[in-house]
Amino acid sequence: MSAASPAPATTEREVTNAELVRFFSVLSHDLKSPIFSIDGFSELLMSDYEDRLDEEGKDFLRRIRSSAQQMKRVLDDMSHLVKLLSKPSQPRPTLMSELVEEVLVKFGLSIDEGGVIVEVPKVLPTLNVDPEKTRELLGALVSNALFFNDRPKGERKVSITCEPEGDGYSLCVADNGIGFEPRYTSQILELGLKLDKSRGGGPGYGLYLVKRVAESTGGSLTAESATGAGSRFCVTFPSQH
Repeated sequence: MSAASPAPATTEREVTNAELVRFFSVLSHDLKSPIFSIDGFSELLMSDYEDRLDEEGKDFLRRIRSSAQQMKRVLDDMSHLVKLLSKPSQPRPTLMSELVEEVLVKFGLSIDEGGVIVEVPKVLPTLNVDPEKTRELLGALVSNALFFNDRPKGERKVSITCEPEGDGYSLCVADNGIGFEPRYTSQILELGLKLDKSRGGGPGYGLYLVKRVAESTGGSLTAESATGAGSRFCVTFPSQH
């Protein structure tokens, strides 16, 4: 009786970043089509059949539209996140003052409407970083600081600093907003966790993006906060030599 033939060897291949980006792009595209249909047809129902709906029916349609629009925002945000993090870093000397100015212009309306006092040093250093990723990192921190602040208009504050630390630099964004309990510090830096779900918003990827961008440069992200006492997030960039 002959010996059993050995089982054929299996070959496993890891999925590349490019394949994951392509997969998500296709998935996002395929999901957006029905989302647009849901949003569009619900809008038509609200406008063309408004006189046939009672208040409860109108409320249901508003909820459907709101959910469809939220789904689209989530897909757009996640698609942007995937593409940004999969892109190789291209560091070059970058004026931090220019990045800060661009980010503040982007959030200018929110800053003006909230009467936010923004504090930025007159002089900021030049860092050897990837400007696109660092701009997104800074934008996510500023957005977080503006969003989680319930103080009256004119009393909200956001400060941005970038100072030497060891052989590198530490970029910090601090606010006087609602803060969070220190025991949640490690959790809020992970993808998807939202401590205050009542505020809605996106999938909670902002701080995760900051953390991943910081780590891709050999740096790190730290957070300090207390409930009702605001928050301070700092990204350390390694030696600039």
